[in-house]
Amino acid sequence: MQRSRLISVISTVLLFIALEVLSIVMVSKNSIVQRYRIMGGVRNSQSAMWNTSRKVQYFINYRVENERLAQENLKLREDLERYRTIMDNRDSLIVEPLYSYIQARVIKNSTNKQYNYIILNKGADKGIKPGMGVITDKGIVGVVNAVEKHHCQVISFLSADQRVSAKLTKNGSFGPLSWNGHSVMNAVMSEIPAHTEVAVGDTISTSGFSTIYPPDIPIGRVAKISENGVALDLTVALFQNFSALQYVYVITNNNIDEIKSLEESNEE
Repeated sequence: MQRSRLISVISTVLLFIALEVLSIVMVSKNSIVQRYRIMGGVRNSQSAMWNTSRKVQYFINYRVENERLAQENLKLREDLERYRTIMDNRDSLIVEPLYSYIQARVIKNSTNKQYNYIILNKGADKGIKPGMGVITDKGIVGVVNAVEKHHCQVISFLSADQRVSAKLTKNGSFGPLSWNGHSVMNAVMSEIPAHTEVAVGDTISTSGFSTIYPPDIPIGRVAKISENGVALDLTVALFQNFSALQYVYVITNNNIDEIKSLEESNEE
């Protein structure tokens, strides 16, 4: 019974569509004005479909181009690291770069919490381990804290307990940099001696005084200078827009075991 009703409904719909098409054809043949109106409607529909098709194609090409640029940036970063290592070890015949990089794509990202996190599409099978730093070509991103086979989780720099050793690029004065807890685009660099020469617009970069981030990664620019007793607090406008994260680089410090061994020996 239900099957016969379904067939009846489908037949009625098909008949209605056929009659509509027939009516449109008859009207277009008997009236030039109506024909032009109908053809105009068809052309508008075609244009809308073509525009939609172009947007879809553009989106696909955009993703492919971003992937290509990320791969290219990865190669340039690795070449730069090799060059830096060679310049620092000119007397050595065998030189291994101090840092190497793993490209990854962001698949989840939070920015509206006090402790934000990021999920990447690379994991232990690609050599990623907890404690590795994460950067982009626009600055620091965070530190890996949990790893599965194909994915990893990153504690975002936009977290209340994150600190990065940063410096004024022009004179090397350094201090801790942390998120201000409010704006995704601002951080605060503290403990800068009051006599330090600093101006709004000066560049802030990583100091290199850690095993996580290489030195001289640009982070942002000084947006405001405040006095805090005998020290200065610098409001830093970050280069990295955390709301638009797509591709990142996970950093491997190739000498991490040796450095940790020395640090542990000093603690004994």
